[in-house]
Amino acid sequence: MKDEEKNTQGSEKQSRGDAIKRWAKKPWFWPAVYLSACGILLSTFFLVQDGEDQAVDPADEQEEEHEEAGSEEDEREPADDEDAEQDAVPVTTEVEQLEMPVTDESEVEVIGTFYHPDSSTSAQQDALVYYNQMYYQNKGIDVAREDGEAFDVTAAASGDVVKAEQDPLLGHVVEIEHDEGLVSVYQSLEDLEVEEGDSITKGSVVGLAGRNLFNSEAGIHAHFEIRHDGQAMDPEELIGEPLDQIAEKIEEEGDEITEEEMHEDHEELPEPEEDEEDDEVEEDPEEDEELDAEEVDEDELDDWLE
Repeated sequence: MKDEEKNTQGSEKQSRGDAIKRWAKKPWFWPAVYLSACGILLSTFFLVQDGEDQAVDPADEQEEEHEEAGSEEDEREPADDEDAEQDAVPVTTEVEQLEMPVTDESEVEVIGTFYHPDSSTSAQQDALVYYNQMYYQNKGIDVAREDGEAFDVTAAASGDVVKAEQDPLLGHVVEIEHDEGLVSVYQSLEDLEVEEGDSITKGSVVGLAGRNLFNSEAGIHAHFEIRHDGQAMDPEELIGEPLDQIAEKIEEEGDEITEEEMHEDHEELPEPEEDEEDDEVEEDPEEDEELDAEEVDEDELDDWLE
């Protein structure tokens, strides 16, 4: 059996070899083998190339996508800039508003009002200050507590202190220069918390409300004024208003007075009264001349007698 199987296998191999030899003798065999080999090589080349393209580094892909996106943004930049310029809205800084010169507005009341030339007779009478048998127009407002106690007086707006001094009639006086040419005035103060040249913010304490000789009937109070280039205006009408609008309002409706007239009322005020015992008696010049003349006559007479 084994011999037969070996013989059978040998005969099959021999028949295969004979078939190949017969095909090899044919004229079309070798061209067909060449073309088949070329086809296999080309197929292998294309398969390898496709595999390399698919195996690209993800980082490289992201970089390529980023570059493409960047180029697209660069193309859109001019249009975006034009849109931004069209949509741009001017940025405005918030202008500070004027406030009452006290820490708590609910704790004080207005006891002296601003004098309006066109107001009623009764309102004008209420806006007069009586001192030394004369009446003076109130160029600001007077505020005080109901219980008559002292209170902190604060800056109505941020600015620079241009005056901080003691006045014999008005008490301690503070003047603060603000933006838009505005000046706020604080009078009838006792203890000052600021000095000339200080830069302070709105709400900073400038002093303590007190008494003064000019408006002694008001008791413990603070006198508050707002001026612009020498023009005075009712502070009650300006509370809560932006400083730039206040300046415009004062120019349109304010009292037109000069810088000299600004302190006219105060200049007219007499000096504080002194005791009669301290007053010096002025000598009459004519009497002095007569005395001198008599002395001269007596001297000449003595010379003549000698």
